[in-house]
Amino acid sequence: MYDIVIVGAGPAGLTAAIYALREEKKVVILEKETIGGKITSSSKVENYPGFKSISGMDFANNLYEQIIDLGGEINIEEVLSIENGKVKKVITDENTYETKSIIIASGSKYKTLNLDNEEELIGNGISFCTVCDGSFYKNKDVCVVGGANSALNSVLYLSKLCNKVYLVVRGPKLKGDKKVIDNVLSLSNVEVLYNTTVNKYILDNDELVGVEVKSNECEKRLDVEGVFLAIGQSPEIDYLNDLIKVDENNYVLASEDCITNIDGIFVAGDVRKKEVRQLTTAVSDGTNAAINAINYLKEV
Repeated sequence: MYDIVIVGAGPAGLTAAIYALREEKKVVILEKETIGGKITSSSKVENYPGFKSISGMDFANNLYEQIIDLGGEINIEEVLSIENGKVKKVITDENTYETKSIIIASGSKYKTLNLDNEEELIGNGISFCTVCDGSFYKNKDVCVVGGANSALNSVLYLSKLCNKVYLVVRGPKLKGDKKVIDNVLSLSNVEVLYNTTVNKYILDNDELVGVEVKSNECEKRLDVEGVFLAIGQSPEIDYLNDLIKVDENNYVLASEDCITNIDGIFVAGDVRKKEVRQLTTAVSDGTNAAINAINYLKEV
């Protein structure tokens, strides 16, 4: 029997674990993919107090080592469902965990364009992570889809590797930090296409060789070998099966205290409904969720 099962090993879940472990609670963290979450794909983190600059991977590794030093347990398993009760159950593809409380910190997943051949091309021409896959496109032409900070940071990273970077923006302007926008617009090997959408992926012998884009009823082809999608995210909550209240976009409803509508179940990080989703707000959620879970355990 665990005191707390944490679903998700991103910054929110790992922060929650640190607080719980320091209170000598029996904790297990369940993660289906990458320890550290999406922050591992960031080449530089420069907006976290105490670090002038650190890679997302190094930041995640530091958190992981801190968990291990505290005696924490992290298992790579996919959570399939949760059963509520006096003793709660978290059911994964490998085990069933009994616990007194749960912290939902499963984050969000990348959105796609839902075009033909897209699923087959992910990891073979289409990517979401410039740090992971950017080096494959050294001295080649690529396309980034999106117009906010994540897309802009992808462009900045790729511009140092690639011959040409197209930035396809659905709207009439870029959205993000002014400094980042200015940096993108100053790059000679970057071309920004406003009011433009990607219509289809162009293949040759099952390999991506370009995209067809549409702007003002005009269509044209961009000869690119890689496409990086940065068009937003959606919460990872399929395993909740309507157990917890969510908003119209499926983000879990909870205030800053991270307490859900179910006693003993808390939420933290990008999966929670909130205005700002940043590294700092994720660790803040992890802190609040853990403290309130610890307080809950004192009463049960």
